[in-house]
Amino acid sequence: MKKIKFVTLHPPGTNVDLTKDEGQIPYTLSKNYNIDSTIVTCHIDNKTANMDSVNGLKVKHFPLIINYAITGIVYLLLNAKKIDWLNIYFAGRQAYLWTKIYKFFNRKGHVYLKLDMDYRSCDLYDKNEKERDIFKKNTKIVDIVSVESMEIKNRIQKYSEKDILIISDGIAELKYKPEITKNREDVILTVGRLGTEQKATDILLTAFANSANQHNWKLKLIGTIEDTFMDEIEKFYNIYPQLKERVFFVGEIKEREQLYEEYCRAKVFALPSRWESFGISCAEALCCGCHLIVSDSIPPAREMTNNEKYGKIVKTESIKELEETILAATRYTYFTNEICEISSYANNLFSWDRICDVLYKEIKRINDEGYVK
Repeated sequence: MKKIKFVTLHPPGTNVDLTKDEGQIPYTLSKNYNIDSTIVTCHIDNKTANMDSVNGLKVKHFPLIINYAITGIVYLLLNAKKIDWLNIYFAGRQAYLWTKIYKFFNRKGHVYLKLDMDYRSCDLYDKNEKERDIFKKNTKIVDIVSVESMEIKNRIQKYSEKDILIISDGIAELKYKPEITKNREDVILTVGRLGTEQKATDILLTAFANSANQHNWKLKLIGTIEDTFMDEIEKFYNIYPQLKERVFFVGEIKEREQLYEEYCRAKVFALPSRWESFGISCAEALCCGCHLIVSDSIPPAREMTNNEKYGKIVKTESIKELEETILAATRYTYFTNEICEISSYANNLFSWDRICDVLYKEIKRINDEGYVK
C-alpha cells in the first residue's frame, strides 16, 4: 500500500526541535502508521541531526535563501507535487502564502497547520481586524488546524470556520526510565531561558526570597542566563547574602538524561511565566513526579495540574500569591504514591503515541484514498 508522504516544513529547525512537536509529530506518525515522514530544515540534515529521539525520521537540509519565508516558497515550488500532507506552523501571512502556493501546484494535497499559540496571539486577533482576517483566511484553506489546549481553542474558535482540534505537545521518549521514587530534596526547580521577560525569573526570585525566612528549602535554576540579567543576580545576592547557599544558578543542561535526574530530585517545579504557548518543561517535570506551580498565562495549566490536583495556578506577576504558594508547597507532605500517580497521569497525557493517534484519525478521515494503519 502506498505510503502517505508527510512533510514538516520548518526552516528554522535545529536539533532541539527534534525533541519537540516539530520533530516528534512526523517521527511518531512514521513510527506508528503507514506514513513516510520528513522534516525540512535549514540547519540540520540526516548526518548532523541528533537522531536519538527520532530514529528513522528523514531529516532533509534545504539551504537558507534570503529568509525563512522565501526558503519555504522555493522549497514548495520544487517539491509541492511530491507531498501528500504538508505540516506547517503558526497562522499568519507566511503560512497563508505557503498554503496557497502548495495547493496551487498540488490540488490534491492537504495541509496541517499547528498554531502553537499563546494568549497574546488571542488578544491580537480580538483587537486587530487585519490580523484576524489573515487568521480566518489561513484556517479556511488548510485541512486541519490545531492548538495545544482547550483554553486557546475557546478563545479563537469563533474566528475559524473549521473546527479546531486540540493536539497537545508531548514528551520525547527517553532511552532510560528515570527513578522517580528516589529520595526527593526540599528543592523548587525551574528550567528555561533565565532572565528573559517571558520566564519571569525576577518574580520567582523575589517571591522565594520573601518566603525564605519561613522555611529552609532551596531554589535551583537551570538554563542559559541572559547577559542583561547578570547584574540583577548580583543585586539579588547583595540584598539577600544569606541565600547564596540556597539559591543556585546551575547553567544549561543539554543532556536530557541529566536534566531528568534534576527533575527527579526536586519536589516542586515552578514556572511563573508571563506568557507561554505550552510550557514543555512543566510537562517534563510532571512526568518525573514533580508538583507544579505555574502562572495562569500558561494555557494548558488546568490540564497539566489536573485542575490543581497536582499543583497550583497563580496569577501572572503576582509576587504575593507566588510567595504564599511557595510557602504552602514547603509545608506539604510529598508521598511516594502521589509522586507515582502524577508521573503516570503525565506520561499518559503527554504520550506522543496517544496525541498522534488523534491526528492520524483526522488525516485518515480527510484523505480521499482512506489509508489504513
